[in-house]
Amino acid sequence: MSSSAAKQRSSKNSGNPASSEKGAHSNQPDDVAKKQSPPQPPAHSKGSKGGSPPSGGGKAASSCSCGAILNFLLSATFLAAAAASGYYVHHLLGEVSQISLRQESCAKQREELARSFEGAVQKMQSLQSALGGFELTLKNAQQKQEITEKTVKQGASEISRIGEVLQKLQNEILKDLSDGIHVVKDTRERDFTSLENTVEERLTELTKSINDNIAEFTHIQKQSQDEINEVKKKVASLGETETCKHDLQVLKGTVDEMQRSLKANGKTIETLQSALDLMESDVLSEVKALVNLKQEHEKFKEVADTERLSLQTLEEKVLKAEESLSHLPLELKKLSDGLMHIKSSGGIEDGYAFSKDDIESLQKSNKELESRLRSVEENVQAPTSFAHSTEGTEPSIFKYDTKLAALEEGLGSVQTQLSIYGDVDELRRSLNDLPNNADALDHIQKQVLALLDQEKSSVNVGQSGDNKAELSSVKDSVDEVRSSLGQVESDLKMLRTAVDSLVAYSVKIETNENNVQTMKDSLDDIRNDLDRLFVKMEAIHEIV
Repeated sequence: MSSSAAKQRSSKNSGNPASSEKGAHSNQPDDVAKKQSPPQPPAHSKGSKGGSPPSGGGKAASSCSCGAILNFLLSATFLAAAAASGYYVHHLLGEVSQISLRQESCAKQREELARSFEGAVQKMQSLQSALGGFELTLKNAQQKQEITEKTVKQGASEISRIGEVLQKLQNEILKDLSDGIHVVKDTRERDFTSLENTVEERLTELTKSINDNIAEFTHIQKQSQDEINEVKKKVASLGETETCKHDLQVLKGTVDEMQRSLKANGKTIETLQSALDLMESDVLSEVKALVNLKQEHEKFKEVADTERLSLQTLEEKVLKAEESLSHLPLELKKLSDGLMHIKSSGGIEDGYAFSKDDIESLQKSNKELESRLRSVEENVQAPTSFAHSTEGTEPSIFKYDTKLAALEEGLGSVQTQLSIYGDVDELRRSLNDLPNNADALDHIQKQVLALLDQEKSSVNVGQSGDNKAELSSVKDSVDEVRSSLGQVESDLKMLRTAVDSLVAYSVKIETNENNVQTMKDSLDDIRNDLDRLFVKMEAIHEIV
């Protein structure tokens, strides 16, 4: 500033050569006049001296007052500019601290989101492993069911074989008796004595054959009893008595209805599995979107770091501006001292012209300061707008956290639903075993009744006391079978309670389907929120 003032002074002095020449010419004639003219009287010289000084003193006082006013105005404007710059610097520092705090909170929230999504991925993996185990258990159960069906078929074939053997024994006994009767009739006509001998021989042969047949029958009966006991053990919880046939028919109808409902539930299970596959694909897409969000967050951090560096540079510029403003009062003092010195040394007109140029230079410097302050304000407004945009993203992130919590709850309900489906499959297996076991029991009862009829016919023909004892043992075995079938009624009651529980499970399945629908809606909402977040992030990147 002092060098520019000196240049302006030199230009002013060079720009007014006429005035300097006039002063020189005016001084030279005065000296010549003083040398040539005689001395004036003292009264006249006093009068001339008294007239000229007052006019020169008034002009000097007016020029001094104008300079003081200009100095005061310039100092006031510079002080106002310094105060405004200090206020903007303070406001800028506050905004910078707020932006740093918000960036830290955003980083913490993003870390929490990453942790929560990692937990969700782990839960989905555990769910997939549980589904694999569930499928293995289903395969094992089907294999066991096939094995039991094979054993039941083998038992039925063995029972039919036993019936055929008994029928053959009965036919042989009847043939022997008829042959003996015919022989007795023939011998009775020939000779009574020979008849007695032949009758005794035939009776001994018959008793031997009957005893042999009874021994074989008892052996076969023991084998059949053992096989029947094995079948009883296998179908101890199922069967019917003669009095419970109507209940069994009703139960068969209910079983058919349950099988139909189970088929429908199987379809719903397939749809739910497809829905789970879709959910898995959606979760994978969400995870990919989160990975993209992490990448964008890293980019956002880089942009924030660049903004911090720019803010640091702005702070440095502001400090430099403050330093330059601190030097302004000294320059103003120097200018005022220079003006006073010029006024005291130079002419009045020269001082007045110099003050105008100085004012113009000061106005230019003020304009430059205003342009700098505007640039500083623009740099401050950019991070403030960025801070407002980050504030807008915070509620969307909170909504996203709530949606994640709802998704975790939905996954828990799906796990409970899968356990319910396991119970339904077990009941389905037991209900599929019902008709096979019922048919086997019907076949056994028919065979027992046939044996009883055969034994009654043999009693009418006339058998010995040993055969009656065998018949009583067979009756006892039949009574045992009836007592064992009495337990089946309690098992049927248990099946009815199981049917009621299945009805309750069907209601739960409907509620679970509704929960799955709500989960789908929540996933759609999450997608919409993610789209909004992407739009906001793009807007933030454009602003940055």
